[in-house]
Amino acid sequence: MAGSDSPSIISGRNPIKFSTSDPLTLFIVQLLIIVCLCRFLHFFLKRLYQPSVISEIIGGILLGPTALSRWKAFADNVFPKASLVNLNLVANFGLVLFLFMVGLELDPRMLKRNMSRGIAISAAGIVLPFGLGVAVSYALYSILMHSEGKFVNFLLFCGVAMAITAFPVLARILTERNLLKTTVGSMCMSAAAVDDVVSWCLLALVIALTNNSSGLTALWVFLAGLGWVLFVIFAVRPVYLWYLRRSGVLSGREPTQMVLFVTFMMVMVSAFYTDAIGIHAIFGGFLIG
Repeated sequence: MAGSDSPSIISGRNPIKFSTSDPLTLFIVQLLIIVCLCRFLHFFLKRLYQPSVISEIIGGILLGPTALSRWKAFADNVFPKASLVNLNLVANFGLVLFLFMVGLELDPRMLKRNMSRGIAISAAGIVLPFGLGVAVSYALYSILMHSEGKFVNFLLFCGVAMAITAFPVLARILTERNLLKTTVGSMCMSAAAVDDVVSWCLLALVIALTNNSSGLTALWVFLAGLGWVLFVIFAVRPVYLWYLRRSGVLSGREPTQMVLFVTFMMVMVSAFYTDAIGIHAIFGGFLIG
């Protein structure tokens, strides 16, 4: 019978043993464990009016090296290091599409009206945590680094780590609480977007200094990101709107497969570009949205 010699649980194969040629079985098991644990935690945390993303964060901590993965048997069989690449890939791909949908629901006119306040909030959200991170670095340097390495690099890293906003987490909370289309939600998302782009540029500066490279790397990352934003807004957007009007989508017609294909390609290209220049791919998807 065809396929009788194929490896299976009947022939004695371990169904959760990771294989690079066939990672699907273990991935399904990992997905089941992650989803079930997160939903179980949310069943209790929702009574404390916590959004589901908090349950997912706690679930990740419990399954990670902080708790269950400290147990070697659990880590080696359920979450082996080689399999985490697949989880990371699927998670980041889902984040790109999710942030695209978040950007799609934001009102550009509301963003323009609140741009000045959003930038001011973003600046405050960077400067204050960055200052606190710098202050803490003085105490942590001798404890964690044992006075090894350049203190300036450690200081900048602590400051940037404190200044970065959990952009996808904020988007999840605002979406779940139906605040995304409000003035407050729009202002928060615009401020968080600016905050994270600047923070990623600062992180590129820290990495460049750590690797003894030129500090101009961060400037090039910022300029490349700014150039892509301007290109999408002033070059891609008018052409795309013209295409949507021509295909009748803006008049209420259902989008064709070609419209969906073009939109998906725009999201993927934008995500690739922002990831390639050193800014996370999620901002590429958010920008197209």
